[in-house]
Amino acid sequence: MSAGLEAEAEKLLETHGIGTGKPPADPRAAELFHQFCDRSETTPVGIAVENRFFSGFQHNEIDWSKPVHGLLVDFKGDSMQIGMLLQHLEASDEQYVFLGNPPPFNGGWHFTALDDFEHALEQRRLDPRWKGIRIWHKVNYVLSTTVSGEPALVPKEMFDPKNKQQGAIAISESFKLTTVFFTGGLMPHTLNATLLSDQSDACAALIRCMELGTRFAAIGHGLDVLLALGKDSSPIRGKRAAVFPNQEHLLQIHGVEASGDPLCIDGTLVTASFWGQATMQPFFAAVNLEAPSRSSPSLRAIRRSTTETAFCFDAAKMAHCSGSCLTSDPKAPTVAFFVDDVADPIETYTIINHLTKLQFNVHFISHSEAEGCGGTKMRRVTSETVWGNAMYALKDCCCEVPTLPANLVDTTLRFDGFFVAGGQCPYYMINDSSIRAIMDSTPIAAAVCHGPEALIGTKWLHPKEGEVGKFVSYYGAWMSFRDVLHAYERKKPGEICVDASGRLFTGNAPNATSAMVERACDAILALTK
Repeated sequence: MSAGLEAEAEKLLETHGIGTGKPPADPRAAELFHQFCDRSETTPVGIAVENRFFSGFQHNEIDWSKPVHGLLVDFKGDSMQIGMLLQHLEASDEQYVFLGNPPPFNGGWHFTALDDFEHALEQRRLDPRWKGIRIWHKVNYVLSTTVSGEPALVPKEMFDPKNKQQGAIAISESFKLTTVFFTGGLMPHTLNATLLSDQSDACAALIRCMELGTRFAAIGHGLDVLLALGKDSSPIRGKRAAVFPNQEHLLQIHGVEASGDPLCIDGTLVTASFWGQATMQPFFAAVNLEAPSRSSPSLRAIRRSTTETAFCFDAAKMAHCSGSCLTSDPKAPTVAFFVDDVADPIETYTIINHLTKLQFNVHFISHSEAEGCGGTKMRRVTSETVWGNAMYALKDCCCEVPTLPANLVDTTLRFDGFFVAGGQCPYYMINDSSIRAIMDSTPIAAAVCHGPEALIGTKWLHPKEGEVGKFVSYYGAWMSFRDVLHAYERKKPGEICVDASGRLFTGNAPNATSAMVERACDAILALTK
């Protein structure tokens, strides 16, 4: 298989434009791309990348009398989590397959994010050698149903998107997965918004696996997929689980008991709060992948090196930027911009760009500094870099922003409004008392995509009095708002929502950012006249 895999790898790199530096295909997206790249604050940065391709086991290669493990995949997964898991599966000579929705244009291949680790601090401590590695994975089975409606798996080579029951094999005691792995990053929410949306056949197939005793093993936000599987309640309701740090509220609203340990085993459910030194080896032990033994090379894995260019916008280089603040007109409104590592670059840049055009005074704020860290006055945060998406306006682009930890912000400051970027950055902010205090004292709120998750526990989504106003988010994150779904709206990607008070502005995708920030700024100007 290796020769065929090598040919596929070369074609995939070309199909996704990896290393070419081409602008987005859509003219409107290309306009923003060129504006971003042409700025004096933007610098091209060369990056050496190791691409690791894993094809998994094909249907005709599998012996179903032996264990078969499944990895649920899509784009934007955590490269270290998936990569280390695949290393162990390969080294242990285990049979494994990738489960997902095959894109129509590239033979079913997806790839992970690059260095956008879900828990950056823990994962960098775990193994710094994982920087610059991208994992590619090929869908082997599609979750579907038989003609008679039984939950099923369809071998990728038999799958027809116009007839999803064709080739379907009913999940049964003799045809079931031993383990299904749910890894983190932004991928779980992509799955919730696409493959698993609206209680799809894929949801039924996973629940059927659970009923037959398949072990479900989740890392970090991979748990969010399990929480979203049931429309009225999660199929793991009543279980114990380890949740991503500071997200105990997520378990509470789903009726799941929070484990006090970073790794939890409750029957066939294995959960790791994060990927790190405290969880990696216990996780592998819990899923019986503790002792890798393979020494011969695999026929299902190859590596290819690429040299790529990221275009990096450094907000610290902007005129009127001093420390973590932009101050251009002392008489203009003063706003807070909550932004942290792995924020979305379109959302980050669009918010900064519009606020500076209006000459607002902006304070860049990230999560609070932990006690005992020496009171660091500044923290530079870096957005994600979206690679290989020809339709994404700021493909191959990232933003760096100088921020002040929230607990070091002057408590006498009064902001006229605040903005929150999406991506993974809200997960650093949830349950941060200093951030909550600022948000609760500010009269105008605006949050885009995953940004509304940072509002959990504040007056904006959990007021002490009155009803929560209407809001939206990236739809794949809906399970974070199960307790306030009566106020949650589902709109087409790129749309915004304004609550009845005219003070809460939310958007559901990166391309909603411009409209959201404009409307919120209009409200701030009206309030401060």
